[in-house]
Amino acid sequence: MIVLDAGAHVTQVRFLPNGRLLVGTWAAGDAELLILPLPSGPRVVIPLSVRQVWDEPNRVAVSPAGDRLYTTFGALQTLSTADGAVIPDGPSGPASQVIISPDGQHLISTYRETNGDTELTGHAADGRRVRHATYPHPQWKVLVGFLVGGDRYALVGNNELLVERRNTGPGAEPVRARYPSYHVNQPQVSPDGRHFGVIGYSSFYLYDAAAPGKPRQIKGGQSFGNFVGFAFHPAGQTLAVIHGGPTLVKLYDLDTLTLRTKLNWKVGKLTCVGYSPDGQLGAVGTDDGRVVVWDADE
Repeated sequence: MIVLDAGAHVTQVRFLPNGRLLVGTWAAGDAELLILPLPSGPRVVIPLSVRQVWDEPNRVAVSPAGDRLYTTFGALQTLSTADGAVIPDGPSGPASQVIISPDGQHLISTYRETNGDTELTGHAADGRRVRHATYPHPQWKVLVGFLVGGDRYALVGNNELLVERRNTGPGAEPVRARYPSYHVNQPQVSPDGRHFGVIGYSSFYLYDAAAPGKPRQIKGGQSFGNFVGFAFHPAGQTLAVIHGGPTLVKLYDLDTLTLRTKLNWKVGKLTCVGYSPDGQLGAVGTDDGRVVVWDADE
């Protein structure tokens, strides 16, 4: 186990394909993305324009090669992970969320207009706009992610989960499933594309991506704060969830949602969790600016 100092409240931890660690921080109105080499070395610091704490994974997308980031803090930007510089030929436009296909060739961004409508835009990797659609108020949709293959992607909101095809026009009917909560937090697709996970108001919901129907559920307390964050292990057998205590990470069997074990790091209140692409490392962030990295191979 190693402990890194991120310097401020940690909002996100995510491993890049080359083993570096992407960390989001926020403090007193200032937000940054840090790219940290492991176990040590020079950092890449990327200042962000954020007015409030951000904790959603889909505010940033990482290319499969790990050479670039797509950020959506007001506008869609493409940044180099080598030095944080803006890559000018990337997709652009107003955006508050973004997801990227498994092959890195397609992006989808969304932006909520002042009238409540959701503008959804498809982008090719070369920056071309390939699709545009509008969801009228109150159907504010939150992006979940692409399924394996990149032909379909999922959105959630307004008490339903939608699975749409990437190249289908806006009039086509998506696959629909009930989402039993008005609150949507940290929606994610598992690395193998088999599952969707979403934190609701007082429960964690897990969908089968192939046939989304009634979700399986991990129930929490009466307060939304009982669930803080989660991550899918890339081997497809384990789900890590921060809940049940401020310093606890609970590891569940993904197929049965039975509790396997608890990790109590006792390093401060936990804010987020993630796994490396090879599954050998796990990481958690804390509200006092620390990042704990541990051996997590199944």
